[in-house]
Amino acid sequence: MPTPVTMPRLGESVAEGTIGAWLKQEGDLIERDESIAEVITDKINAELPSPVAGRLVKILVKVDETVPVGAEIAIIEESADVAAATTSSTPGPDAAPVKSVSEAATPLPDSQPTATTQVARSNGINERVQGEDEERQRISPLARRLAREHGIDLNDIAGTGSGGRVRKEDILAYVAQQQNVATPAATYTPAATAPAPVAQQAAPARQEMPTTTAAELTEAGDEVVVPSRMRLAIAEHMVRSKRTSPHATTVVEIDMTNIAKWLAKNKEEFKRREGYGISFVPFVMKAVCEGIRKFPIINSTWTPDNKIIIKRHINLGMAVSTDTGLVVPTIYDADQYTLAALAKQVNSLAQRARTNKLTIQDMQNSTFVVNNPGVFGTIISMPIINQPHAAILSMDAVVKRPVVIEDDAIAVRSMMFMSMSFDHRILDGAGAGGFLQAVRTKLQSYGRDIDVY
Repeated sequence: MPTPVTMPRLGESVAEGTIGAWLKQEGDLIERDESIAEVITDKINAELPSPVAGRLVKILVKVDETVPVGAEIAIIEESADVAAATTSSTPGPDAAPVKSVSEAATPLPDSQPTATTQVARSNGINERVQGEDEERQRISPLARRLAREHGIDLNDIAGTGSGGRVRKEDILAYVAQQQNVATPAATYTPAATAPAPVAQQAAPARQEMPTTTAAELTEAGDEVVVPSRMRLAIAEHMVRSKRTSPHATTVVEIDMTNIAKWLAKNKEEFKRREGYGISFVPFVMKAVCEGIRKFPIINSTWTPDNKIIIKRHINLGMAVSTDTGLVVPTIYDADQYTLAALAKQVNSLAQRARTNKLTIQDMQNSTFVVNNPGVFGTIISMPIINQPHAAILSMDAVVKRPVVIEDDAIAVRSMMFMSMSFDHRILDGAGAGGFLQAVRTKLQSYGRDIDVY
């Protein structure tokens, strides 16, 4: 039976991927979970495992070719005996977006006609329908969304991808070019029938700043840096997040003294014994998991059809800064781990992220993110939500300072500010504040003796 292999989603913000190399060739026998291709995205490079054991009978996407997430890139025949027969077969109508890349796949509509296709043929408009399908297929989903957001007619853009495919980079380049040459009147002039002159004055003001080019801002000795693909992807994702979710942020202060004292006393011995370190992060993650159990709405997402999905699994994303940019790998079912096990997961993911060894699964299915800018000494931070999550938590530096404790006494305590940005469509201040209060209560409940196992 032929089994299609699709382009995986390597992170919530990734909409397409590029085949860096095929590790197997057509006709090769493959074991289940054996790597068959190297996939490159704006976030990571990863090896794609085979979903089944069998023979690779068809490669649908060439090396250096970019296709959207979910597109079929290869076919594996679970029965090796029929490999030759399936080499020229088609995997089904769902493979249409990939078929447009392969010339051998173009006869699909004729080979598997539907009632709609027959009617179109009888009306003499089948060629137009097929042409529209091909037009849709040659535009990546991410490029189409960017074009819609910027109000761009895709017919005005020459795609640089394979077969004239319009890619995200083409849209961004076109927007930059238009900002360099377009005048406010040409871009935002209202209809002649518009009665209100105020609208005519407001539109140019919105276009005034983007028309300033890098060349106009550059002085002698300045350096102009072209952002990397990852930086462009991060920029696009952050702008989209702010546009999508009405952000609100709330901050609490937490006394981390007992945890800080335990770490100062035990972290070196813990590392010698376990082979990996432990920090404040696992403690915060553990507290977050308990807070989510009390406030499940934190672990949710807002859907395009105006519904809220509360996730059953607590999969914590962990923001990791690397030399090439920020990545957010996932700790699956984080609420099932002890503090020591969470520390192991944190160390393992951070190491794999910084050595570019994250897997496809590492970059998928997070439901809430814990960010730790405090490692850089930050005091208060306001993170941007990682779509499509409901919120993101940021833990800042633990700093000793004098505070007022019981009976109005003043003592030196290890204090930390913790902030959470949340989607105001899903949460109000009471829910966000209640969750942070639960996290703070858990963190301040630890005594001098802590069992991390």
